[in-house]
Amino acid sequence: MQRLLSAGLALLVAGLAVAESDRHHFTAAVDFSVIGADGELPSWLYSGNGKLRYDDDHQGLRVSRAFLDYRGRIAPTLFAHAVLNVNDTVAETIDVTEAYVEWRPLPRSEYRARGRAGFFYPRLSLENGGAGWTSPYTLSASTINTWLGEELRVFGAELRLTRDLPQWPGHQVSVEGGLFYGNDPTGALLTWRGWASHDRQTGLNGKLPLPEISAIEAWDPGGNPIGTLKPFQEIDNRPGYYASVEWSWRQRVLLRYSHYDNRADPEVRDGEDYAWETVFEHVGIQVALPWDLGLLGQWIGGSTKMGVDLGPWRVQDVDYDTTYLMLTRPFGRHRISTRYEWFDLQPFNDPLGITNQDKGNAMAVAWLWAPLRQLQVGAEYLQIASEHCRSETCFWVFQGLPRSTRDQQLQLTMRWYFQGRAPGYR
Repeated sequence: MQRLLSAGLALLVAGLAVAESDRHHFTAAVDFSVIGADGELPSWLYSGNGKLRYDDDHQGLRVSRAFLDYRGRIAPTLFAHAVLNVNDTVAETIDVTEAYVEWRPLPRSEYRARGRAGFFYPRLSLENGGAGWTSPYTLSASTINTWLGEELRVFGAELRLTRDLPQWPGHQVSVEGGLFYGNDPTGALLTWRGWASHDRQTGLNGKLPLPEISAIEAWDPGGNPIGTLKPFQEIDNRPGYYASVEWSWRQRVLLRYSHYDNRADPEVRDGEDYAWETVFEHVGIQVALPWDLGLLGQWIGGSTKMGVDLGPWRVQDVDYDTTYLMLTRPFGRHRISTRYEWFDLQPFNDPLGITNQDKGNAMAVAWLWAPLRQLQVGAEYLQIASEHCRSETCFWVFQGLPRSTRDQQLQLTMRWYFQGRAPGYR
């Protein structure tokens, strides 16, 4: 069914390409990158325990990504959005990363409504607002948005209501809620691999490789990594939900709070694939500062569980949180951004500290330049470091892995826009 949906969407987008241009907009781009990666362990994309997309054996010149983003009006109040994506690692075939229809009725009161249905990202990321869910600030995503791009997408419907506050000019409040299926394995990759930072998104039919050694040691052999993970499955036939509230002021301050619960039954499985009960809270803030500086920040904290109840915990029972802060400033067609973050992944109720953890920090410094309408050039230095044991030894060390790891990467990317315009071009 999912493969048929992907093929149908591809044909839909191709057919709409010949439609009238004032109603349909396409952005198509390809990334040519030179990668220099340095890490102690192979990348997780090749069943290792490294935290980056590339490693010592997979670097150099790459055609790292291509995408086609379609946005258009298909009826007076009905709009469509679909993204076709190609990665150069693991899955080299075209796939869908988002596909939905959006309803925008004419307002009949002080409330403005919007609804959408399909396969999409919940409105969580403050970084990835560009075509193809790209970032106008950096080449990589924070650990929060890396995780969202890897294993959080929903098949569902969402409704958003927005109202201006006339007693406080310039202030606006929105509330939003969604019901969904298809995100039961969310939390599995995070637990077995740990936090990561990169720019790769998983497609609708994507299968993610898993490391042979788990970032968090399971309390039962049934909780160890399987060969591959299909993150967008529906396993227990129970809908999940999310809800958000947002306040903004004159496009200078934005504050968003969200709650997500996939309502998965952690004891239900389909073959080797378990449903993971994953819940989190999210806070995002965006502020326009003096001197043309922008401040962005996000925090996510929650838990994920799978397997039978073993008493004080389940087979996998993990708490997690991560936070980033980013400063960014444009300089004409140039933009410089720096991001720093802290992350943690801890097993629940492990007083002896003999199982693993994933506690660390990451830093990125990026420069982007749009010399032409069709061209964006960028450079980024990315470093991510983690401590895997709370005591002198843990299962991670028993498996022959280093207690502390540090991965770093230098990336130079030229993104050529065949259709659309490079962000920052004026």
